[in-house]
Amino acid sequence: MNRPGLPIVLGALAVVLILVGFFALNGSEGEPDDGCLKLTMWSSDEKAPLLEEVSRRYRDSGRQTDGRCVNVAVSVYSSQGAVDVLADAPGSDPSAKPDLWGPSSRYWLDSLRAAIATRPGRVRSVPENPPTLASSPIVIAMPEPMARELGWPEGAIGWRDMIALAQDPNGWGSRGKPWGAFKIGKTNPVHSTTGLLATIATATALSGSSDALSPAALDNPAVAGGLRALENSAVHYGKHSAVFVRNLYTADQEGRSLDYVSAVALEEKVVLDYNQGILVGNPPVTTAPPKVKLAAVFPTDGTTVSDNPAIVVDAEWVTDQKRRAAEDFLRFAQENRQLFTDAGFRDGEGVPGEKHVEANGTPTNPSFRLVRTPSFEVATGVRELWQRNRKRANVLLVVDVSKSMEKVVDGVGRTRLELARDAARQVPGQLTEDDTLALWEFSSPLGTEPRPWRERVAAGPVGVVRDAFGREVEGLQPTGATELYESTRAAVEDVRGRYDPTRINAVVLLSDGRNEPSRPEGLTTLVNGLNAADKDRVVRVFSIAYGDEADRDALGKISTASRGGYYDSTDAARIESVMADVLSNF
Repeated sequence: MNRPGLPIVLGALAVVLILVGFFALNGSEGEPDDGCLKLTMWSSDEKAPLLEEVSRRYRDSGRQTDGRCVNVAVSVYSSQGAVDVLADAPGSDPSAKPDLWGPSSRYWLDSLRAAIATRPGRVRSVPENPPTLASSPIVIAMPEPMARELGWPEGAIGWRDMIALAQDPNGWGSRGKPWGAFKIGKTNPVHSTTGLLATIATATALSGSSDALSPAALDNPAVAGGLRALENSAVHYGKHSAVFVRNLYTADQEGRSLDYVSAVALEEKVVLDYNQGILVGNPPVTTAPPKVKLAAVFPTDGTTVSDNPAIVVDAEWVTDQKRRAAEDFLRFAQENRQLFTDAGFRDGEGVPGEKHVEANGTPTNPSFRLVRTPSFEVATGVRELWQRNRKRANVLLVVDVSKSMEKVVDGVGRTRLELARDAARQVPGQLTEDDTLALWEFSSPLGTEPRPWRERVAAGPVGVVRDAFGREVEGLQPTGATELYESTRAAVEDVRGRYDPTRINAVVLLSDGRNEPSRPEGLTTLVNGLNAADKDRVVRVFSIAYGDEADRDALGKISTASRGGYYDSTDAARIESVMADVLSNF
């Protein structure tokens, strides 16, 4: 019997077997193995794109280790997260295995060294004097009109000037300007190098000492009082500078560049990028330059510097061959230092590049007092001092409990709501006892109720509502549809009704779905209302797009309009980590 289809079937089968064999032998996910030795490098976000370019040039240079080409994959990893992984901290990812690490400051190397000195970690040692790839001073970034009002670029401007403006009840009105209250933006020193170094600089300036900050200075009431005064002007905190940069840019494009914030502690490199339309982030965003540039103010009473060290990780997974390749890659990176200065970094000695000119927002050779990074113990004390004196928060957590929250998350075997409960349980522990906390759930109206939201815990100090908060989180159950817009509007109005100018007033909004019914005009009304809010009485919405069905566009617009922050937890299994990121804003 003739079987005309058999050769075709056998031919197709042969092709499949060849392809299967090819991918099985030559790498996963369809990536052929080129025979190169593969290295992983963790980097802080502001220099990761440059290290990716160094990696490309390194590969193209033809340099080899033991006759093998080398591929270095660069990824952004938070410095504190890297310390946790390498120190084998509880809850850290045991599968994460970097071969090289480039944090933004030596502080994090000191932190890792201190961690493994008290208990075994995944690394055996940390080098004392690693190479520096580039440097970037921590500046006070201000919209240029505000900086010029204070005398930039020639005038002496320092942290004490910021504190004086923050303490003046008339704010910018004291200088005859209609810019409202003085407001500062700053990343969280517990998580962020920039926030920590800015706080060290502030404390050093307040101490009045010409030496590195000492333990005695941290007990000085003048230091604590001045720091508290500055922190009281904070709009919010956060793990990364990207939220501030993108909120600044959005306000700029809306013609409100002087409304969001008066000053932000940023790396000089980030300021130069912003003025060119490059917005820091993971990944960075390239767009049109802002209408109003930022000016990099070097505090004359204390400026710290991110020194960007890089090390080869001393761990069992870094073989001798990998170590030799990693060391050669770092030598190559140092040979290509001009790539960093051309991009807006200064070199390891602080020498500027061609971009460091006033027209780009920074003076070429500014005068300032360089603050040396203190000992690890003192730097840790600064973080603790900040925690005692940071601006307190007034937070309403709003959780979507619509029926879609009962869906089981792939690979986890638990529902979205069960994982969301786990994340919500950690909220009181990441706030302080005197922060204010409340809890709402929302879906759609139940029974004869006219409203889609329900208060589960009334606002009160964390120390008072902690137990009730835990019980009510356990009681959250999936029901109804998703009336996102009306619930968000009501939540913002609730916080605004008890607005406290001494606190960061915010809504943390977790949702896994889209508004039901669709009602696009409802989103427009909500966003317009948020945009029209009093610039000195803003309730910020920090939204979490939870799972793969969340309305990312709507949540992003809500957070942007309120000058809050948008967080993506498409992978629902990551919700605890994402919630921790959100809580770093307080």
